[in-house]
Amino acid sequence: MATREENLKKINDELESLTDEELENVAGGTIGETAGDSQILYDHGLMDNHYGSIPVMFYWKSKSAEVDAGWAKAGITCVTAPMGANKYFLNNKEISRREAFDYVKSHFKRSHHISSD
Repeated sequence: MATREENLKKINDELESLTDEELENVAGGTIGETAGDSQILYDHGLMDNHYGSIPVMFYWKSKSAEVDAGWAKAGITCVTAPMGANKYFLNNKEISRREAFDYVKSHFKRSHHISSD
């Protein structure tokens, strides 16, 4: 019989293979968005770790705070909530999630710890 940790790893691996849209359906929006946000912020050196949906769901308070802090390093304010859409603000103006991602991609180099696509 698999251990709890093995089961969580298997679930997390399955969730990691989903697209952002599929994750939104599974996680009710911002849990999946926040997990995805952690990946892009990690990839661009704005977070020390990245998280799948399961850790974000179980440790919402601390993980969402880490993601919000990562966005703040980029100059973007992110308002996360577990059951709604994340909101992103740049220079006090609301922007879309895609615009937030594009801003990070254009202003921060990809970190050395990820492979090039």
